[in-house]
Amino acid sequence: MTMEEKMIKNLLEKKLALLEELKGQLQEQAKAVDEDDEPLLSRILDAKEKVIESLIKDDRELDKQVAALDEKNRVAIANRLQEIGIQIEKETEKIAEMENDCEKKLMNERFDLFEKMKSLKNGRTLLKGYGSSPRIKPKFKGSI
Repeated sequence: MTMEEKMIKNLLEKKLALLEELKGQLQEQAKAVDEDDEPLLSRILDAKEKVIESLIKDDRELDKQVAALDEKNRVAIANRLQEIGIQIEKETEKIAEMENDCEKKLMNERFDLFEKMKSLKNGRTLLKGYGSSPRIKPKFKGSI
């Protein structure tokens, strides 16, 4: 195994570990959304952002390493590390699905909140009709 292949393998293994970490954070995020725990959700989103930044940085490094290889070595290394690539692809698909599910939950909560606000507004409008009746002013001034 060449030095370049070792570096690429290490980067791919690190990416796989970061994807696992991200998947765990998404599970926590879904739980925080279900429990309506905004402070926890905020902390999880901050942690996810850091993991994603690390993934982006590692992807850039991986691109540099692969670009430095000639075509023959690139194909040979890709074939030898194909299993890690498949694992990364599966994890990425799971993460995308989890993220979509979480987004749907948030959109449903947003819709429910909008409906509640709308019904409160309608209720307030209806209550105005039942408010205190205006005082009936006498048509004649003075005492009768």
